[in-house]
Amino acid sequence: MSAGQVNKVINVRRGSIDDYVIEAIVGFQEGPGLVLLKGRGPYISKAVDVYNELVHRLGDGLELVKVEIGSERVKGRVFSYITISLKKKF
Repeated sequence: MSAGQVNKVINVRRGSIDDYVIEAIVGFQEGPGLVLLKGRGPYISKAVDVYNELVHRLGDGLELVKVEIGSERVKGRVFSYITISLKKKF
């Protein structure tokens, strides 16, 4: 990824939105790298909700670097996914 190193990949699943937000903020504190939010299948919308909550909390201090959508094969099944690449402005 040309935008920089990845500090943390957060796979959004059944946890609470606040837990993922805190995990992302901790990832930002690890340095100037990227934090990736990844939602697969039914958790795509939850990944977007986590992003929206981060925007609400961090405002202009958050930079949306890239959004990737696609599908991937996992254990013989095909799942749609979204990956949201974020960077904190220091």
